[in-house]
Amino acid sequence: MVGDPKNLSDLHRIEAQVKVTCTSCKATEVWELDALISEVRKNGGNTDWHTARYAVKCPHRCASPIIKLLPIPFGRERARKQAHRHALINLSLQVLREAAARSATEAVGTIEVRLALHVLRPFVRDQRLLNAFWRSAVVQPRHPWTSCQLPYRHVAQRLLDQGMIVDEANKP
Repeated sequence: MVGDPKNLSDLHRIEAQVKVTCTSCKATEVWELDALISEVRKNGGNTDWHTARYAVKCPHRCASPIIKLLPIPFGRERARKQAHRHALINLSLQVLREAAARSATEAVGTIEVRLALHVLRPFVRDQRLLNAFWRSAVVQPRHPWTSCQLPYRHVAQRLLDQGMIVDEANKP
């Protein structure tokens, strides 16, 4: 697509999201295309590209909005990729959290734990933390002070420090 689209629905072909920016207060919001079209229609506006901006409200509801629309091509693909990343991270953390809870009484060096650590490797970016979890998981003999709780907290905290979204149940 070269230039601005003629209509908001033209953006369906490139699976776009739309970045709505208020040039008055500098507020920015990214909208899914279907939600933006329904918002424009709800406000009594036209879905023509050049007139749709008059029917969109400022994200911060400022008094004198001047709205600018910017298409983000393949935005849905990015949103899906982020959702998949979020699911991978949180499922892996759930496996590690459950293993850490059992680790004081039994060895938890299972294939599931190994897979979860492998999945988290590109996100944690510190192999020492993952190795520490694995060593705690397979250490023999088992004692209450050899659990995987501390290595789990370090891994989860590193993910939070990296800016990853961690579910409340998996937070350290």
